[in-house]
Amino acid sequence: MSSNSHSLLSSERMPAWAEELARKYRTGEASHFLLYHNVYDLTRARNGYVSLLAYLQQELLGNKRIVLYNRSEGITFDSEETFRAFLAQQRVADPLLDIKTAAQLPRDPARALPMIERFLYYSDKVAVIINFLETIFPAAEIGQMSSDDRNALVSLQRWLTSPRFMDTDNLVVLVAESLSDVHKRVRENGRLATIKVPYPDEEQRQDYIKEFLAAYPIETVEMDEAQLAGLTSGLNFVHLRSLLSAARESSDGLTYEDVRIKKKDIIETECAGLIEFLTPRFGLDSVGGMREAKEYLRDLAETIKRGSREEAPMGILICGPVGTGKTFLSECFAKDCGLNVVEFKNFRDKWVGSTEANLEKILYLLQTLAPIVVLIDEADAALGTRETGGDSGVNQRVFSKIAAAMSNTANRGRILWILMTSRPDRLPIDLKRQGRCEEHIALFYPETAEERREIVEAMARKNKIEHQVTNWTPLLNHQTNLSGADIESILIRARRIARLAGHDHVLNEDLAFVATEFTPARDEQAIEYQELVAAREATSRAMVPLRFRSMTSGEIARRLEMLRPMVR
Repeated sequence: MSSNSHSLLSSERMPAWAEELARKYRTGEASHFLLYHNVYDLTRARNGYVSLLAYLQQELLGNKRIVLYNRSEGITFDSEETFRAFLAQQRVADPLLDIKTAAQLPRDPARALPMIERFLYYSDKVAVIINFLETIFPAAEIGQMSSDDRNALVSLQRWLTSPRFMDTDNLVVLVAESLSDVHKRVRENGRLATIKVPYPDEEQRQDYIKEFLAAYPIETVEMDEAQLAGLTSGLNFVHLRSLLSAARESSDGLTYEDVRIKKKDIIETECAGLIEFLTPRFGLDSVGGMREAKEYLRDLAETIKRGSREEAPMGILICGPVGTGKTFLSECFAKDCGLNVVEFKNFRDKWVGSTEANLEKILYLLQTLAPIVVLIDEADAALGTRETGGDSGVNQRVFSKIAAAMSNTANRGRILWILMTSRPDRLPIDLKRQGRCEEHIALFYPETAEERREIVEAMARKNKIEHQVTNWTPLLNHQTNLSGADIESILIRARRIARLAGHDHVLNEDLAFVATEFTPARDEQAIEYQELVAAREATSRAMVPLRFRSMTSGEIARRLEMLRPMVR
């Protein structure tokens, strides 16, 4: 090694992941590395920001002869010298191979990997970089893999376990975005060191923003560099470049709204429909009824806004019959907390490994976006259980990942999980225990005319319904036990009837007509069952109606057993 070359022994400041790789290589702890997560971002180098592959070649592996491989480009080299050394080594095994035929080096892994392996075994100071690893060793069952794919898998396992390789000064760097997309026999091999390349932290983002604005000034910026760095949590350098470049072309410069919208679009695009950013329009003052639940959530929102992380719950379970406003209440609470809000979408996929990879991406993203509120609707269906049901263990692995994330005490006050379901009895007890969902809030249909009136007023404000109603009796004393969703539907129908009749406002007769005709479409036995399981789940008796407080736990259990066969 020349005195001015930069390599794994360089003492210059490196990113944390690069320092870990260099340390493990220098100490002999590992010679095979798998880099994952934020691997397609820019990396800070001595002369600016470069791709991860460029950083590996220019900064980290500068004293090595570098061979690169991916399925699309095949085998490539860092220099003509490395190419000729590679070719010379192949001629030992295949004397007919010359420069002309070498131009047609194979691209498929089954033929390319043995050639690279030969160069690794019989040469020194060689570094091999294999990109897009998940396309070469995908997370599939062995029985479903082709013969060539199995041969390629065996080749890599040979590299990992061969004593011959350990006697050389060579190393292998594998690159994949998601660990879950890589075959289990590769990612879980004890000889392979897996290193996570993280998203940039706030200080790193601020340094990048400062350098970008110095080189490419933006005329109008509503916030300073430190504020912008804080607002862009969850974005990497490529995202920041896109955001700032777009602002240079905008006549308005860079505004808070630009940052919010661009960040939302970038993250939702990166997650390909796995999560959705929410911007709640209403706070808890817009919620009608639910007095005890609202008071508890107001106090909790104040605790979070004060920054008292140690007093915040890890998670909240909101349960109750359909139509009680679980989702609306959760969004209103999130708005009063003043935190970013995301909602889990359908992250499950039919392809082997895809579901776990999607969930892995979401969980990593939540860490970078914190502090944040995570909403999971229909949680009993979304989160899975410990049981396997002919799905090769996918359901079990999903459950384990989410359960581990929810119980990580380092996230207390940073990630607040809110699970919503009308069937909390279907949720595994592991998710509902203290240390995960610590508060269980039960919602019920309004019990009194006063509660219904509160909901009527809240729904009228929410839907901007103009009225001249002086007699709410047909609605308040409706013969059916109406839910909040039922009341909202009646008000919207009454407005439609009023407009068809040529009224600008809803009148008494419009409301009376709709209320008389309205019949909720629901299964009363299912509603009773959902009410009983909600009453059993509540961690505060003040949130449970009097008719359930008088029942013992044994009476509730017996009634549930009677109803269970009749409820789907």
